[in-house]
Amino acid sequence: MPEQLIRAEAVGAGRYTGRGEWLPLENPATGVTYAEVREADEELIDAVVTGAAAAFRDGWRDVEPLERARLMVRWADVLMEHQDELARIETTDVGHLYRESAADVASAARWLRYFAGLADKTEGQSVPARPDRVAHITREPYGVVAGINSFNGNMLMFGMKAAPALATGNCFVLKAPELGPLSSFRMAELAVEAGIPPGVVSVVSGRGHVTGPALVGHPEVGTVVFTGGLRGARSVIDAAAHGAKPLTMELGGKNAVILLDDVDLGRVVPHLLHSNFVKCGQSCAAGSRVFVPRRRADELAGLMAAATRRIRPGDPFSPSSDMGAVVSAQQVARMEDLVGRAVEGGATLLAGGRRARTEGPHAGGHFFEPTLLVDLEDTNVAAREEIFGPVVGVLAYDDLDEVLARANGLDVGLTAQIWGEDLTAIHRLARGLEAGTVWVNTYRTIHPSAPYGGYKHSGYGRENGAEVLRTYTRGRTTVWHHGTPARPYADARPQAS
Repeated sequence: MPEQLIRAEAVGAGRYTGRGEWLPLENPATGVTYAEVREADEELIDAVVTGAAAAFRDGWRDVEPLERARLMVRWADVLMEHQDELARIETTDVGHLYRESAADVASAARWLRYFAGLADKTEGQSVPARPDRVAHITREPYGVVAGINSFNGNMLMFGMKAAPALATGNCFVLKAPELGPLSSFRMAELAVEAGIPPGVVSVVSGRGHVTGPALVGHPEVGTVVFTGGLRGARSVIDAAAHGAKPLTMELGGKNAVILLDDVDLGRVVPHLLHSNFVKCGQSCAAGSRVFVPRRRADELAGLMAAATRRIRPGDPFSPSSDMGAVVSAQQVARMEDLVGRAVEGGATLLAGGRRARTEGPHAGGHFFEPTLLVDLEDTNVAAREEIFGPVVGVLAYDDLDEVLARANGLDVGLTAQIWGEDLTAIHRLARGLEAGTVWVNTYRTIHPSAPYGGYKHSGYGRENGAEVLRTYTRGRTTVWHHGTPARPYADARPQAS
């Protein structure tokens, strides 16, 4: 353990000294504790959110849209100037490959630049309800928007939430995950360095049951945008209900991949594996249920098994590593348990399934072998539960009606993939799949211009796209009577006594 731990507390309108616990932060690739983060309790949350509300009222809400846009673009530029620094922080903190972390910095900058272009495009309308009366409908910022992120895409999801919040004139307070918050703290510091006033972008961290309710329930928070699991979402929903606050929820999924009979398996296998092994499979969009025509199931299993065995987890900073580390020892143990239960339930393990062995400074790290399960039935735990690790399962099907029903058979529906050339089948499946995003002959192509979110228990509301400007604003109707007002009770006359 280092003699001097890195410490992070809160970034906002001022300097804060909270009373919450110091939570240890572990480097997943080494297992060594190297930093601590102050857990934001109710007192610290109140100071940060109150500071954000003051920043909104004292100036940010009066900044012209094009000036907000200029500052957002400058923030994006500063992030890219610090890309190496941010990527190193994230890789050390979370265990992602360095190149994956660097890509997330670029994505955050892309989101800021896209929404900067929409900063002056929050439009209203006028409704001439009567000849002498008009209703002006405007979209107004909430003031303070709260975001809650998962650890697996800190910088990307920071950009996804902060960019539309700032573009619409809000201040933004982020609860970074208790596992891996340091890149978020640094991004907020860089926002100030870019010229964004202190308090407009703030970051706190802490455990969900402590920091989450305090942030969501704060009276100055107008709306909340959440990314995480269903259990955490229920806690957020409960806390928001007391203040009748609108929510946007992205809650993960157990995403189906449908291979058509005409698919080129040799071409598609690398995409199937990358979809599940990028960031060690810690991705809401992972395509972990691969449906293949029964007659081609053995061929696919052989190709995937051979390719999976060549993928090597290791030092996240080494260009030769194919996967980095899993975020915690608890998650490694959970994956071992789920794979064991899947095999007990009838699945065949063709590759992986165990903690990966590493040496030297990474001997104590949290690595997991890329894992392939075949002969899966729909009732198997590996076909039903989001494992959130590098585990992919193959399921055989016989016809399109069957596979569509099975793909839709779970109570989640975030993304889906279709691979093949049969246009009739593609259109039929794309229209019938119960998922917020359907990718055809591609995967994980998330862009700031395209709305993203889930069906069913995968959440509600959408992030991204011009339509999300309505998520970060609320409507106001101003009715203007421009004629001679009628006198109320004009026919009423006092009665003689």
